[in-house]
Amino acid sequence: MFREIIVKTMIGKGKYNGLEMQKITLPEAASKTLGCWIINHQFDTEESKRNVVIKGQFDVQLWYATDHDQKTNVYNETIPFFGQCQMSWRKLKTVGNETWIHVHVVKYPTAISMSLVDEKTVEIQIESAYIIDAFSDAIVTVDCKEDDVDDSDLDEEIIMNVNPHYLEEKK
Repeated sequence: MFREIIVKTMIGKGKYNGLEMQKITLPEAASKTLGCWIINHQFDTEESKRNVVIKGQFDVQLWYATDHDQKTNVYNETIPFFGQCQMSWRKLKTVGNETWIHVHVVKYPTAISMSLVDEKTVEIQIESAYIIDAFSDAIVTVDCKEDDVDDSDLDEEIIMNVNPHYLEEKK
């Protein structure tokens, strides 16, 4: 016998790998780049034509040397980002149009390379990765069987088939 039940289930899955180049213009001439940190990562998602769009921002803190490596300074800039994820969808009968999107950040935005293009321009390559799951209320067909095994029979079968001396040392 088959029955239809309504469950909250995953109806779509996708992955987004972000790799972007950012050019940052410094307020003063730099002689060397020393380090880069990406902090304050924030994002939001929305569904657009069966694709998921990730929009957000993060802060880049760039440490650099000036005056022929005599002084150092840190430059802060907030950078917005935008990414569109291709999703693969399951063909299920859904109930209503409401979809819940859940994003797992696999790799937070990280600077993987940095180079000084000229005295005031630094080029940074930033990498990130996300996994996106989409959930909805869907109708699922389930095979129901009338022949249920009594739990007491199952307990007796386990007791009969379990070796109580399994972990004892052999002599």
